[in-house]
Amino acid sequence: MRRQKSKPDDKKTKELIKKARLVLFIIIGIVIFIKLNKKLFFMVIFSALAFAGKQIRGQFGLKLIVLDPLMFLAIMVAKFLSLTDAVIFIALNTLVVDFITNIASEGTFFNFGFYSIGTVVGVSLFGGFNMMIYGNIASLLYSVEYVLFRFFIIPQDPFGSVMKAVTSFMFTFLYLTFFGPLLELLMTL
Repeated sequence: MRRQKSKPDDKKTKELIKKARLVLFIIIGIVIFIKLNKKLFFMVIFSALAFAGKQIRGQFGLKLIVLDPLMFLAIMVAKFLSLTDAVIFIALNTLVVDFITNIASEGTFFNFGFYSIGTVVGVSLFGGFNMMIYGNIASLLYSVEYVLFRFFIIPQDPFGSVMKAVTSFMFTFLYLTFFGPLLELLMTL
């Protein structure tokens, strides 16, 4: 005797097909949007990711841990869009966001400069090498600038400053390792 499919299985199959179609439409939409205006697409997506990283850090009180992907995303923008776009991206995500959220300080302007210098120097001088080389050099430049600033120009807690610099470098390295190749693929479509 043959078994007939039960109604719940039909319902699950239909739901699965519906979800698969939605994912397919989203992927097609993303590819079309990337082809139409790659720069705008990545600037919007990357700004949302950088802001989310800052929010997570602030929400959980991770003051000594810099896990936001701003440096990593700035490196990607500099390499695959342009150096000018990277500086604009950094300005939007340091100066503008800090002023909108009322957390702007003298450190905001210096951070903008440190991120910009690290990204521009790292990508412009070493951009012909492997992503891990130019990305880590850019990140290391930012970290060194930050530590020197916090030790000599506007001194703060040395332990906290070193922790921020180390975690910034460490998370940028991890983002480059795990997400760099995928973003490179998407950004070169």
